[in-house]
Amino acid sequence: MAGLLTHLIISLVGFFIALLVLKNWKYGIAFIFGHLAPDLISFGIAGIKQMSLNPSVIMVNPWFYPLAMFGHNFLHWIIFVVILWVIALFLYNFKKLSKKNFGIIILLLVCLIIGVALHLLFDILVQEANYWI
Repeated sequence: MAGLLTHLIISLVGFFIALLVLKNWKYGIAFIFGHLAPDLISFGIAGIKQMSLNPSVIMVNPWFYPLAMFGHNFLHWIIFVVILWVIALFLYNFKKLSKKNFGIIILLLVCLIIGVALHLLFDILVQEANYWI
């Protein structure tokens, strides 16, 4: 539970920082999604499969470890963001996106990847080294 609370606090702080700096709530939501997505993948999918919210039950699910390895790998997130960027670039080149909307998408992707990076960095530096969590 302590991990969830700390990630929620970091998400809200990141949301307000993005809101103050970029003056649009969409970027804050992208940060929140990016920050919570690695755990939503592992705990969310395994929890839905087991119909449980208990982390100790979810973590013994055979799906949990592969999903955690998938969601907590920064290379996977870089690939995901690059694919979204290529799609946006493709749509921009064929005049389906305006220059303004293309810029918004780029900033959303940057906020998303910053959120993921902070989540993974926080897990490595603080939570994985802390015995009580």
